[in-house]
Amino acid sequence: MISDFVAYILKNIIRYRKSIVYQNIKKTNLNLSEKQISSVVNEFYTHFSDVFLEMIKLDQMSKKQIAKKFVLKNKELIDGYYKENKSVILMASHYGGFEWCTTLDYFFKHKVVAIYTPLKDKVFNNIVYKSRSKHGIKLVPRTDSVNEIIKLEKTNNNYIYGLAADQSPQIRTINYWTNFLGVETLFFTGSERLAKELNIPVVFGEMKKVKRGKYQMEFKLIADNPLQLKDKEITE
Repeated sequence: MISDFVAYILKNIIRYRKSIVYQNIKKTNLNLSEKQISSVVNEFYTHFSDVFLEMIKLDQMSKKQIAKKFVLKNKELIDGYYKENKSVILMASHYGGFEWCTTLDYFFKHKVVAIYTPLKDKVFNNIVYKSRSKHGIKLVPRTDSVNEIIKLEKTNNNYIYGLAADQSPQIRTINYWTNFLGVETLFFTGSERLAKELNIPVVFGEMKKVKRGKYQMEFKLIADNPLQLKDKEITE
């Protein structure tokens, strides 16, 4: 399998971020033995190469092909908000086959808007932008996101606003520290603040890798009325 070969090259020849991967696994509170850590490292590189190659293949896939590989569970939760003429904030994390989220526009009546952080390399950023927007979602830079969402909410359309809570938060911004696998980790609070400001329902999309090449996203309600929740409760 091509992916297995790529994983071997990355881990054993290029040694791509191998020490970082090892240390990140070791410092969790999972109390893994060296043998178990080694096994997790191997699984990481296999998954990483799977995702990398799937990103390339995804560009060429049709809606029908995507539907066979990417299954949505509890989709009716979000469909219900469309019937109520409401937008939804969809929170997710960079986990599993996150890139499959770029195809969500195929599955909903809501228009999908994804908030992203532009890459510093403009050439590579343009390549990624074209790839991620190919299947119909609207991409909005994180720095413009608040103004853009406020503007969109003034229209007669309903939107799914996709935001990641774990993408390299900056300490100088308003964020939230919490325990993740035994490690104090910084998370964005932008989704929560935006939800309360505009009173938009919040849903979490939990991504799972069912097997190699097939993924499932399950939608779980976090807040029907964000104003009723305590501070940081949505983020936690």
